[in-house]
Parts: sequence; structure tokens; C-alpha cells
Amino acid sequence: MLSNQLSKTIQCYWLLGLLQVVHSMEETLTQLYLQLDSMIQYLHQHFSWFPLIQIDADVFAVLNYLMLALVLGSLPTAEKGNRIGHIFMWAWAIIELLNGLFHISTWVVLRHYFPGGISGPILFVLSILFIRQLRSPAEQTAQ
Repeated sequence: MLSNQLSKTIQCYWLLGLLQVVHSMEETLTQLYLQLDSMIQYLHQHFSWFPLIQIDADVFAVLNYLMLALVLGSLPTAEKGNRIGHIFMWAWAIIELLNGLFHISTWVVLRHYFPGGISGPILFVLSILFIRQLRSPAEQTAQ
């Protein structure tokens, strides 16, 4: 039963990684890196602790590719079902949850499309479903 549960969890993790690929493509095609400066300044005005940083197109691309490499590269470890694999999956679930929440928040605050705004909410929903999937084996073990 747990093996079947792990298989479903890994499939969901793959789906989350593939959706992140689509999300990164949307952000790149809609040139999120050009609008990040204004969003960062807005956040800094409302939250003084938020750092003022500038991200150019090359750095943005490298960060996105690095994130994709890490999430997809952690799949073999996650498939083993060990503790470090579980930690990787939880970390990416939370990162994608926050990523999706950021994009939903930009829709609400700006009241118009912001790059990544289509796939971001899908990431949010899928990360919630993935978190439920991650919690499921722990709940079964407790019973």
C-alpha cells in the first residue's frame, strides 16, 4: 500500500516539476524579468525589510533553469522514498505554493495580468494537492 502511495506521490511531484517548466516558459515569454523591478520596489515600499535587488534577463534565466534542475534533479532521490527525498518534496511543495501565491497576489494587487499569472495559480492549486498527497502516507502510518 505504501509503495503504491509513494508511486502516486512521485507522479504528482513529476507533474509539479513539469508545470514549473511551463510556468518558467510563461514567465520568460512574457518577460517577467522586465517587470520584476517595479514589483520589488512596490514590495520594498510596503515592507521595508524587503531587499531592493535588480535581476536582469540573464540572471532571471539562470535562476529559473537552476530551479528546474534542482526540482527535476531531486526526483531520483525522492523516488527512493528516503528521508532526504521526502525533505526535497516538501521543500518544493512549499516553494511552489509561495510562487503560486505570489502570482495570485499580483493579480489581486495590480488588477491585471502579471507575467506568470496564468500558470502561477495552477502551481498554487497543484502544490496544495501535492501537500495533501505528501501528508497522506504520514496519516496512514499514524493509523
